[in-house]
Amino acid sequence: MPANAAFDTLNTTSKENMRRKIRHALTQKSTSKFPFIDIHADPFENPDNLVAEFCKNFRNAGGKLILCNKDNFVVLLHKVIVGQKYATILNTNQSLSPTLTKRNLNFITSVDTHQQADVAIVYSDMLIARTGSMLFTQKFSLYPSVKNITKDIIVIAFEKHIVLNIKQAIDRQLEKHQGIPYEFMEIISPTKPVNDKGEENYSPLEPRFILLIIQ
Repeated sequence: MPANAAFDTLNTTSKENMRRKIRHALTQKSTSKFPFIDIHADPFENPDNLVAEFCKNFRNAGGKLILCNKDNFVVLLHKVIVGQKYATILNTNQSLSPTLTKRNLNFITSVDTHQQADVAIVYSDMLIARTGSMLFTQKFSLYPSVKNITKDIIVIAFEKHIVLNIKQAIDRQLEKHQGIPYEFMEIISPTKPVNDKGEENYSPLEPRFILLIIQ
């Protein structure tokens, strides 16, 4: 018998034993040590309170926020405008015009290239709790974008329009308008730009958002 014959026999036997053990292991049922993962579930935990979640994320991003109701909304709006000493107001919501006039607040209703507005008043269709952001559409088509108008923007929105995420915001818009979205829609989160001296430095491209939520 050749010298390597015994070696080949032993090698073949070892391979067969290994294959037998693998086949046996594959036929045995065993429980996985890993928990079941639902790949379709939301990876984020849903907040207990949408309003509180939005307020926290909006303020953390750099926005200024005031909670109000229908009774004190006008008083607080007037207080913000007077307190910030805004001289020229761009009002994009015509329903507010009688209120501003009654309070002796001068305003314009369209962008005037010859007159720079100190503040713009705009309406947000939806508030997104998870990101602390605001959804704007062309419902009041006086602006191609909420940005690049002026460095201070007063946003008016309703608590009932706070949703959890962007998908819910868009779905609700489509439902409200029978599946036909606006031609223009943008979602903006507030920022807090700071200059080299550590001072807040707002501009039309990075405006300061003062949000009044009517509860």
